Amino acid sequence: MKKVEVILKVTDACNLRCKYCYNGEAHHTGERLSLERFEKLLNLLLTGYNLIHIIWHGGEPLSVGIDYFKQAMDVERRVHIQSGVVIENSIQTNGTLINGEWIRFFKENDFKVGISFDGADNERYRQGTDKVLRAMKLLRGAGLGFGCNAVVADNEYDLKANYAFFKSLGVSFDFSRVLYEGGAKNMPSLDTVAYAKALCELFDEWIYDSDGVGIRTFGLYLNLASGGKYRICSCCSCHMKYISVSPSGILYNCGRDSLGAYPFGSVDDFERVEDIFASEGAISLISGSVKRRERCRASCEYFPLCAGGCADIAILEGGLDQIPTDYCYLFKTVYSHVASVFNSLMEERVPLSRLNPMVKSILARTVSKTSTTTKTDI
Repeated sequence: MKKVEVILKVTDACNLRCKYCYNGEAHHTGERLSLERFEKLLNLLLTGYNLIHIIWHGGEPLSVGIDYFKQAMDVERRVHIQSGVVIENSIQTNGTLINGEWIRFFKENDFKVGISFDGADNERYRQGTDKVLRAMKLLRGAGLGFGCNAVVADNEYDLKANYAFFKSLGVSFDFSRVLYEGGAKNMPSLDTVAYAKALCELFDEWIYDSDGVGIRTFGLYLNLASGGKYRICSCCSCHMKYISVSPSGILYNCGRDSLGAYPFGSVDDFERVEDIFASEGAISLISGSVKRRERCRASCEYFPLCAGGCADIAILEGGLDQIPTDYCYLFKTVYSHVASVFNSLMEERVPLSRLNPMVKSILARTVSKTSTTTKTDI
């Protein structure tokens, strides 16, 4: 089944003003993607894919109102009935607008929910903490699973303290390093060396936290180290696997700010998927990315793991065809550490009962390929 991930920025409007927001103050407009363009987008994508995963994004997607979403689900059902294409839905929200009506909507339409929330530092960067915590209780009460994404915006963000905070909530989450675009351009620079060191130190505690919560990035690094198929978003080729649409219907590779320099064109202008990726913007983006990747391939042993990295990160660090120094250091340092710990676990046959629940599930899949291990050790 050929799948595409669609980052659907239904609106740039937002009820919060996060300090590091890549949209920035100038883009918080009330425009929203018309339902006509949404239907056109789905019909366009089904010419190249038979599984469409919509990631509702923004701005704050819930700010367009529940009636819009109900009508959008009617559109999805109509397209599915007519074509047979499978359409799945996720949403990335700040959580402050979630109430009982939204909960019922999520359940009825099988939405996966991600909440942008910075843990113990949320009031410093985002605000609305009490509303988000109430939303989490509502989601739990309805039996809806969810995860959180926390942005590490500066050197004051304490990884261990925030892990303890999310653990106290019983919520799996992920750390994302701030990218200096949009509003974040005025933020103080994050010390990459110190951040990498802090991640490695937290990993050493997290992996042995037998009643702890999951951290997605650590899980992905472990998957890489154990030969698994799941990869970090910034370490894989997303061309033709992802597409983003703006509220005005302009198509891009993904929703990051700097990639706005490579628009593919309006959803109104295309009838087939192959025409999108034959556009001038798409060709320029992939050409620059290929140049960077060829440099990486020729000079770095880590290339099979990172595939030359993310175009957005490269642009921010010097140019689309340039190797991003900070990100490369971060990836190599954390991956090397995780791989070393993983190899030690395998050699020492550490009992699974001593490990973080996420680690158990990853390593259980790995050791099941061998005949010299049991269900209780590695």
